[in-house]
Amino acid sequence: MLWVVTIGVLAGQLVPVTPVVFAVGALAMAGAAWRWRWCIGGSVLFASAALGAVCLERVVAPPLPDDHVARLSLPLRGTLEGRVVAAPERRPGRTTLLVEASAFVTANGRRPVRGRVRLGVRGPIPKVRYGDAVRAPTTLRRPRNFVNPGSFDLVSHLARRGVQVTASVWEPERLERSSRPTQGVRGRLERWRARIGASIVRAVPDAAGPVLQALVVGDDGAIDDELRAAFTRAGVVHVLSVSGLHVGLVAVAAFGLVRWMLGRSSRLLLAVDATRVAAVMSLVPVGVYAALAGLEIATLRSALMVACSVLAALLGRRVDVLRTLALAALVLAVWWPGTPREISFQLSFVSVLAIVLGTRRVVPGPTSGWRARMAAAAVVSPAALAGTAPLTALHFQQVSIMSLLANPVAVPLFGSVVVVLGLAGACVEPLAPGIATMAFRGAGVLLRPGIAVVRALGRPAWAAFDVPTPSAVELVICYVGLGALWWWPRRGARELLLVTVLALGGDVAWWARARFAPGVLRVTMLDVGQGDAAVAELPDGRVLVVDAGGFPGSEFDTGAAVVLPFLAARKIAGVDALVMSHAHPDHSGGLASLLWRRPRAFWWTGHPGAGLEWLRLAGAMAASGVPVRVMSSGVPTDGMGEVLHPPSGWLPPSLNDASLVLRLGLGDVAILLTGDAESAAEARMLAGGTTLDAAGIKVPHHGSRTSSTTPFLDAVAARIAVMSVGADNRYHLPSPEVEGRYRARGVCLLRTDHCGAVTLETDGVTLRAWGMQPGCVCPPTPPP
Repeated sequence: MLWVVTIGVLAGQLVPVTPVVFAVGALAMAGAAWRWRWCIGGSVLFASAALGAVCLERVVAPPLPDDHVARLSLPLRGTLEGRVVAAPERRPGRTTLLVEASAFVTANGRRPVRGRVRLGVRGPIPKVRYGDAVRAPTTLRRPRNFVNPGSFDLVSHLARRGVQVTASVWEPERLERSSRPTQGVRGRLERWRARIGASIVRAVPDAAGPVLQALVVGDDGAIDDELRAAFTRAGVVHVLSVSGLHVGLVAVAAFGLVRWMLGRSSRLLLAVDATRVAAVMSLVPVGVYAALAGLEIATLRSALMVACSVLAALLGRRVDVLRTLALAALVLAVWWPGTPREISFQLSFVSVLAIVLGTRRVVPGPTSGWRARMAAAAVVSPAALAGTAPLTALHFQQVSIMSLLANPVAVPLFGSVVVVLGLAGACVEPLAPGIATMAFRGAGVLLRPGIAVVRALGRPAWAAFDVPTPSAVELVICYVGLGALWWWPRRGARELLLVTVLALGGDVAWWARARFAPGVLRVTMLDVGQGDAAVAELPDGRVLVVDAGGFPGSEFDTGAAVVLPFLAARKIAGVDALVMSHAHPDHSGGLASLLWRRPRAFWWTGHPGAGLEWLRLAGAMAASGVPVRVMSSGVPTDGMGEVLHPPSGWLPPSLNDASLVLRLGLGDVAILLTGDAESAAEARMLAGGTTLDAAGIKVPHHGSRTSSTTPFLDAVAARIAVMSVGADNRYHLPSPEVEGRYRARGVCLLRTDHCGAVTLETDGVTLRAWGMQPGCVCPPTPPP
């Protein structure tokens, strides 16, 4: 029954169904329970699901008090005052603070408020720590998702952490900080954690230092992107989190120490059960270490499993790993609603479940003999890979084959003496900092060969495969198939496996038809904020990506975070041409990530940009080895549309006017992609006699007054237009005047800030358009 309740609560938080639906299901099952005994389990399952859904609903959409910061009229400019209530998250070029707001100051005065604000600060701010009071001029905003297929749900992610408002500070020196020691256990633990991290950095100043920080105190923020990618491609990124091995070492060490101390007194041995007392006492350092490591999900899962094992031993019950795993999952889901939707929760629990089931399938009895232990050890990596591969495909669009080889090598290298030395150094740091430094240095010496091995294992192209994002149905098919293989050769396994193979074959055939069936042109304007990104799926199956968005001066990569997940969600494995309309970072900032995915060609106009974003892109153009083509009007495109602008040799008055304008057509219907072309470019196209008529158009320059001139709109005569703009953008685009020009012509106008991603699709006769949000639909254009 424990597993039934656990599965129900998890389903209630994972399946997007209201609690009422689950409650009705529970009542229906209960009503039939008098006749069919199995309905009792069904009613418990549905009731548990209703409980899980209620818990999640109160976290994602909580009732807010009147003085909550989210009740303000947002966006709102002013000065935020509050206190840092979590350890700062540090990444290269950015620090994120979780601030409990106390007041917000505007021109109208100081207003007391409460509630958590996620405050992003550009650049490192090493002096800020847990408990500090901070004051920062900023703009409070509601968090917003990029509304595209495959995009990460940031709003729900923050809501599960009690955050309803975000803010940012571009100049770190404007962040005022007043520090005074924070009292309480949490404050002391955070100061201890900060001292350990600083000691590790001093003792191990190279790349091994950040890795050792992750292994000892769970802080992986200083690991650079290149090394993190190597761990990911090698399939051993899990060793960077504090999980079962670390918590187990703490528990065993604490148990042994307490047992030894009790054994020193014959009176105590006669008075108490030393083994049980030692087991209970070991939970104290386990809890302290879980808090010291940041209370991450994998750490909490391990700590809860240890606690469940101790409880079972105290009650005289046999310790079963699967039962402790189920109870840990149930406790986490109820205590911290929404955690089942976290990537770390899913990977942590599924990997342990897969390993336990896999080893029990190979070695059904006790693993006391050396042959049984060798067989169980041999199945660990394949079982973990099989269990987590669908999830890594879902969240990262990648499956690491190298993990089969890397895990047996990397886990002993990173998880044995290194962890023991690191934990020993952390324990003695308050009393003997010098000895702690020596321990950290020794751990660093042992870490360096392991890091070199991980880099080598993550380097081959075949180490990890990029895969499409599986849908929910495809995930179910995959896990049902894995269940059939685990059940093999028992009765029904063969039939179940056959059903899953047929279902998977049908799914592949459906997607192949959707992707490669001739006769449809599909262009999707992605929601990338204040920028442009479009994906064109041509009638013959070839794909163009035109621009990839970007945020000037920001480390956020729209190419990796928005465009690539969309391609994976659409099952697009390769790009035939990557097109840069012009070199402004709101269009080109995300292109570097796409270049490293080896598109067949890169098109641009030959007009370079400026600044760090351009240097990064130029470096990727040179180093990726992708063939580069300078495009102008009339240059052949191998049947992938027609370049209308700029003409060869033309000297534009601005980089915007140098935008590459592309016309894609099928039959009698065309779609115009205009970049940021302004009035000079529009006049040049009109003067050159270019064929501009198109049923659909991407509005030039985000609807700025410098574009969409009356003669240009008359020549295009579009029926559907898409504006790519960011919500509450600082440029106040689109211009109401320009928006009025389109609407006055009867054009159906869709905006990415209102509709999310907008798709235009034509069969060569009519053109349809729709967005991700409700009500964002244009009626099909009439045949010409």
